Amino acid sequence: MYLPFEDGERYGVLVVDMQRDGVQPDGAIPAHGATDIIPAIEKLTTSARVHGWPVIHTQHVHRADLSDFGLSRHIEPPSCVDGGAGLEFVPPLQPQPGDRIVQKRRYSAFLHTDLDMLLRNLHINGLLICGILTDACVLSTVVDGRGLDYKLWMISDALAGTNPTLHNNALDIMAGWFADIRDTAWAHGAIATRPQAIEGLSE
Repeated sequence: MYLPFEDGERYGVLVVDMQRDGVQPDGAIPAHGATDIIPAIEKLTTSARVHGWPVIHTQHVHRADLSDFGLSRHIEPPSCVDGGAGLEFVPPLQPQPGDRIVQKRRYSAFLHTDLDMLLRNLHINGLLICGILTDACVLSTVVDGRGLDYKLWMISDALAGTNPTLHNNALDIMAGWFADIRDTAWAHGAIATRPQAIEGLSE
């Protein structure tokens, strides 16, 4: 799928779930190669801030008593539990002043969150997406975002999945009908050539 940038549209960067439980090797559900994509995401978000692109971080969180864990109890260990260290964003990807954080309790960042409202208030028409897991939270977010008519660009070398096979399979699925698959070199060029004013925008 090819998606164009168009005059009058605004874009942002969405960083999905770069938290200790999903990134660090000793985390509850570490993504394969998640630590390797940290430098790429850091450069991407830095470039976005410099050029006035909003940066939004999703943060997966579950109640301490796991009363909201749902079907996940059958397929994965408890993770990103409120009050635990696994919930924290990994350095150096902690949100910076001006960034936004969207907390979620399910894979999709659009399901029962204020992400759609936030994007509309920021007049954002599309997102460059990076983070984890390509085959779970990222995939679910992309499917829901596509249904809401957001343009979505997957930054393939700034994403990590459960394993390389599932990562690549998820990208293949998204490339057909849901998103435009690109890399960080393209993303840096896109951001640098499309600076955006940030004045007057509200959350």
